[in-house]
Amino acid sequence: MKYIILLALSLVSFGSFSQNGSIKGKVSFEDEAGLSATIEIIGENNYTVTDQNNIFSFQNLAEGTYNLKVTSLGYIDLTKSVEVKSEEITRVQFQLQPKNNTLKEVVIIDQQTGLNSKTPYNYTPVSMDRIENKSSPSGVMGILREVPGVYGAEFGQGIVKPFIRGLGFSRVATIFQGNKLENQQWGADHGLGVNDLGVESIDVIKGPASVLYGSGALGGVILIQDDEFYKTSKELSGNFGTTFNSVSNGFRTYGSVGQKLENDLFVGAELAYENHADYKSGDGDIIGNSRFNMSSARVHAGIDKENFDNKLSVSYSRQNLGIIEDNELENSNATTRNDRDMQLPFQEVTDVLVSYNQRIDHGKFESVFQISHHFNDRKEIENDLNLVDLGLNQNNTFYNARLNFDTGRFSHNFGLQGNFLRNENQNKVQEILIPNASYSENGAYYMVNLDWKTYFIQAALRYDYRTVNADASDSQFIDADFVLPGEPESRTLESNFNGFTGSLGITKTLSKTQKLKANISSGFRSPDLAELYSFGQHPGTNRFEIGNANFEREQSIQLDLNYSLTMDRFRLDWSIFGSQVDNFIFFADTGELQPDSGLQIWEYQQVEAQLYGSEINLQYVALEDRNLRFNLGAALVRGENKDFDEPLTFIPPDNLNFEVNYGFGRLQNTSLYSKIRTVARQDRPGFNEQETPGFTLVDIGLSRTFDLGKTNQIEASIALQNLLDKTYVDHLSILRAFNIPSPGRNLSINLRYNF
Repeated sequence: MKYIILLALSLVSFGSFSQNGSIKGKVSFEDEAGLSATIEIIGENNYTVTDQNNIFSFQNLAEGTYNLKVTSLGYIDLTKSVEVKSEEITRVQFQLQPKNNTLKEVVIIDQQTGLNSKTPYNYTPVSMDRIENKSSPSGVMGILREVPGVYGAEFGQGIVKPFIRGLGFSRVATIFQGNKLENQQWGADHGLGVNDLGVESIDVIKGPASVLYGSGALGGVILIQDDEFYKTSKELSGNFGTTFNSVSNGFRTYGSVGQKLENDLFVGAELAYENHADYKSGDGDIIGNSRFNMSSARVHAGIDKENFDNKLSVSYSRQNLGIIEDNELENSNATTRNDRDMQLPFQEVTDVLVSYNQRIDHGKFESVFQISHHFNDRKEIENDLNLVDLGLNQNNTFYNARLNFDTGRFSHNFGLQGNFLRNENQNKVQEILIPNASYSENGAYYMVNLDWKTYFIQAALRYDYRTVNADASDSQFIDADFVLPGEPESRTLESNFNGFTGSLGITKTLSKTQKLKANISSGFRSPDLAELYSFGQHPGTNRFEIGNANFEREQSIQLDLNYSLTMDRFRLDWSIFGSQVDNFIFFADTGELQPDSGLQIWEYQQVEAQLYGSEINLQYVALEDRNLRFNLGAALVRGENKDFDEPLTFIPPDNLNFEVNYGFGRLQNTSLYSKIRTVARQDRPGFNEQETPGFTLVDIGLSRTFDLGKTNQIEASIALQNLLDKTYVDHLSILRAFNIPSPGRNLSINLRYNF
């Protein structure tokens, strides 16, 4: 009887098990160098790890749908729904992509130009979606300036201009939503008007990239990549969050939502609002009129198919930016600590950007087309809320078209690019700095790639033609005594710029762990409207600025060498570069005074310049199972004005960034980190500059992810930036001449709910 009962129980048990199913799967890694992965059944408190062949399995699962989450050190988490049927084995595969901060090389493709990670160009990908990177008071530059070779020129927290390898302002091209931004970035106090709303990552391309991106890419490119989660979300998904920054009592609230619909249609939308009071320095002083606020909205719609995809996007932003005055330390504009009302002087900036991007795979070739229109309204209001001192309206239409195809080992890219810009002074403004002006620029390029054995060779050639027209014939220019260079009778001028640029580079795979890249490239930049036609006081300054319509375009040639060593837990990237820039434009005080106003006369001049430097980045993973990571990045750059045998102005000081990150918890969903940023004394001041002391900043932070079942989760982070409350003045601060310090200690709190 005992054996009969045992047999019956066994049959019942077997029958019960046979009614359940199982999951068997494999995890692969894009670069075939991944560590083991952890797979969790969300909401079931059931997880396993892959074996030595990256295989995993779950047994004895009841019939139903399960959400699997795969995590691995240095790779982007993946979540997938899996349906389990009784008495069946459900097979599933995951391919993990490296995170942007991983030790492994990330393969990227810029559809606009055909650029990929094998190219000899030096680039650095930066993740903007990490919770600890969200909503910096300094915008995206608050994160990008941690990249070796990248720096930021600050005008308070609301305006930070990118510098790459010592070149900034109109020498760095910013690509946002496929559009090349041209919104008066020539002004030191004019921001880009872009934050991290709807942004997943940013690729920083270092060195002349004019052959692919046209005028303005002499120093490099900031390539902003959208978070296109809505292209793959079959259910309504998104996130919303909030951020608090104590240094300015600032808060930011944001949200995103989107879904892929039937017939491969998708829709997405993002909203954000942020508001900051005046920031505090390390001494505890409130820096008056450093307050600012910004409202942003973006909507997207399109089709995403295997052979065809397109996207129509509309972005809107409105900023109010306080202008910190030169005499802030002697006669502060500071009011109460939490006062957010705009006070004189300030900028009011509105941007509307509409873009359309399309890709078609025709089988034997691929076509990419992009067109966008950007409207920028900028007002500087100084003395009366009802009067506009400087007011500019800009309309810019940008297009890009590219064809690419393969012929054996060779791949070919043909591209056309151009933009049509018109910049107009608003009616009844109090001051005029530049005339009404427009330009049209068109360029064509050809790029060929050869992928052969251990070599990847790339060559490109481009031709551009730009026509610029200035018009000061309107009565408001006559009444303001505005004159164009040379004082033509027609009160109009035309300038033309044209020429060739090119690049030639090679990537050599030395071994499984080593690569060497070498690239020689020529870049160019046509003078901007201010450099050509300025004639007047720049609002908020004591300068009377004068341009030169006879300027030639800037032309550079740069040699770039890069060595990378990638091992299981260690990566080294080392770059050296040197460039010669002909007709380099810089700004100088003539020592004379304008007769009528007594303002100091500043003129734009052209000289020969040389820049050279080096960058190094080291990454090391100390513990596989505990995700202990070390990252060290350092950069130095030197710039010389060869005509005057003196250093160039606005050259970043030597700097170093060191970060330690420790992940812990069952699924490493908690992270503790510390950052140290050391900036050396800048003892090579340029014209009208003084030496700037060095400084060291320390940050600490903690982030945590809480899973709420299925795909819902809460991310939280808390950080102390400038922990020691250091008082310092950065050498690239626009306010350096007036010794106005940068922000002090900041407590940053982030919360985000993902659904």
